[in-house]
Amino acid sequence: MEQVQIKEPIPLLDENGNVLKPGYCKTPLYEYKRSAIKANPLRIKEWDFYQFSNKRYTTQITAGDISMAGAGSFGFFDRMTGEHFDILRPMPLTLGRLGLGENAETPNTVRIKNINFDLTIVSTKKKRSISFKGKDIRGRSAEAEIEAEIPEGLESLVMAVPFKEKGHFYYNQKVNSMPVKGYVKAGDMFAEYKPETDFLILDWGRGVWPYKVHWYWGNGTYRMKDGRTFGFEIGWGFGDMSAATENMIFCNGKGHKIGKIALEYDKSDLMKPWHFISDDGKFDLTMTPEYDNATSALVLGLVGSKCHQVYGKWNGTAVLDSGEVLKIENMLAFCEDVTNRW
Repeated sequence: MEQVQIKEPIPLLDENGNVLKPGYCKTPLYEYKRSAIKANPLRIKEWDFYQFSNKRYTTQITAGDISMAGAGSFGFFDRMTGEHFDILRPMPLTLGRLGLGENAETPNTVRIKNINFDLTIVSTKKKRSISFKGKDIRGRSAEAEIEAEIPEGLESLVMAVPFKEKGHFYYNQKVNSMPVKGYVKAGDMFAEYKPETDFLILDWGRGVWPYKVHWYWGNGTYRMKDGRTFGFEIGWGFGDMSAATENMIFCNGKGHKIGKIALEYDKSDLMKPWHFISDDGKFDLTMTPEYDNATSALVLGLVGSKCHQVYGKWNGTAVLDSGEVLKIENMLAFCEDVTNRW
């Protein structure tokens, strides 16, 4: 398929609140304005989701505002034992008041402070810093001090995707390849993150979504044997992607667009291998699962999520725009299968 790349700044939405020109870019050239949205204000969703993993532990931190409610969340889990530590601080009718930015690369500070929950996220041109202290419902303490470097010239995948419903859209930036350092303590678990081996993922999302959505999302970054970084971002199910796929590979922070992904896996046994291959042959990787971070939540029978976020080792090949074939060996990454009602 021919993919539409945006190369000059352009408004995200037209005067009716629909995506002006669906497509993708490698830096945020779309100009997002919450005030330009024409849909019901209670349907607007904005989030900054951060994830980082080492050989054993994964940390997930979110500042999310879905208008009817907002929340700060801290999640930490041991992929070897399955032990989880989670803290959620919800707030009603936030309607954009959390101060989430309108551009993922513009300096910004987000602070969510409540009883037993204190999260600060500081974004600058060169780094992202996360500081957290809190207690879970059992009174156990957690804290995190994290810094991630933003390499010079780092590219990412920025998507503007319409849904079939008028005024509904998905605007998203996925940022890979940010070396991360620091520590996380939660209960009796402790993880250290090192920039030589560990990387931060940012999922920066804004939009108006249909009530029920099902999607797949896979992502990861690692350092190859030759010292270069390799990462990928894949996803589908998020609306009308006829203008561009949400699939890109990254080598040393530079993005290389790839085509549609076909997935073969056993839905009855998620711990069997998952095979991913793009229609242009530039992405051919198999994930051997090691841990399923399965979650399910339903609130008042109306709002909820069912997610299988499966982590494993990825092996195979990826092809850069130059034609160079990269051999990917035992890369830690994940792919998730999610159904949301929100």
